[in-house]
Amino acid sequence: MNHPLTRPVCTVLLAAALLSPAAHAAETVESVTVRAVAHFDFDSTTMHPEDQARLLADVTTMKNVNWQSVRATGHTDSVGTAAYNDRLAVRRAAAVKAYLADKGLPPALVRTAGAGLSQPVAGNDTATGRAQNRRTEVVFEGVRTQPR
Repeated sequence: MNHPLTRPVCTVLLAAALLSPAAHAAETVESVTVRAVAHFDFDSTTMHPEDQARLLADVTTMKNVNWQSVRATGHTDSVGTAAYNDRLAVRRAAAVKAYLADKGLPPALVRTAGAGLSQPVAGNDTATGRAQNRRTEVVFEGVRTQPR
């Protein structure tokens, strides 16, 4: 399976929206969404170093963005019990939140959740597929004001 969040490059979506009529001539507001993914080794809550660097680089390149919310959802492969994988998924999301907080993102901005093994992006019948499923998907949402 080829899922967009398993690709090494984050997707950035921009949509323009207008401010109030009084500010219409002077500024526009763009909605900014950045989607990223962090991968983990088997039974681990330590992000792959290349994903740490990519996650931070993609978000910091977005100049003048007021981040309003961040969602980190942890996932696992199908090895182990569902209950164990649910807990591991939550721990993976929390590890991403801690990493982002350590880099200066306010912790209160980041919501975490665990999906366990319920939302695979690849088959769990191969080592490659299981590796793709061991991830935390991160969605950053914010706005950027641009002069017109």
